[in-house]
Amino acid sequence: MPTLVLVNGAPGAGKSTIAAAVAARRPLALALDIDALKHSLGGWRADQHRSGLQARRLALALIQRHLADGHDVVVGQYLARTGFIEELAAVANALGAQFVEVVLVMDAGTLAARLAARLATPDRPEHVINNELVGPADSERLVASIAEVLARRPGALPVDASGTLTGTVEAVLRLLPDA
Repeated sequence: MPTLVLVNGAPGAGKSTIAAAVAARRPLALALDIDALKHSLGGWRADQHRSGLQARRLALALIQRHLADGHDVVVGQYLARTGFIEELAAVANALGAQFVEVVLVMDAGTLAARLAARLATPDRPEHVINNELVGPADSERLVASIAEVLARRPGALPVDASGTLTGTVEAVLRLLPDA
């Protein structure tokens, strides 16, 4: 049975990196970066809201096809509102796939340090873009938004992401059904 894994968490928590590492350990799993889809749309900066909605529609179509083909999908995305989470769960449910909702958690000080490091030395193109949107000063607000998501989503599985990347990836993998 295929699995749709959502790796939610604040910007800077390592969602995309963790999603890619988890997908790499599962046969033919797709690590789907919705922000990369959005940034690949022509003129996305001119209407970021509309571009974001289109990227989500495209993501749902990709997810549906890949799950229907019997393969896992791992999505790393910051979702402070639950609407798109519910859409992801509905797609998985409609296809008889499992839905695993992971939320990366850390304290504001750790997040601020990671955002500062990303600001100083962005190692991926989307980090340059995201650094324009959030920075270390936003860490308390971001941590609070993740706590609110966890409060509204009792089935979500919190994972401490304040340690090493390897440790966090292993913690996420332990929450998933066998591939």
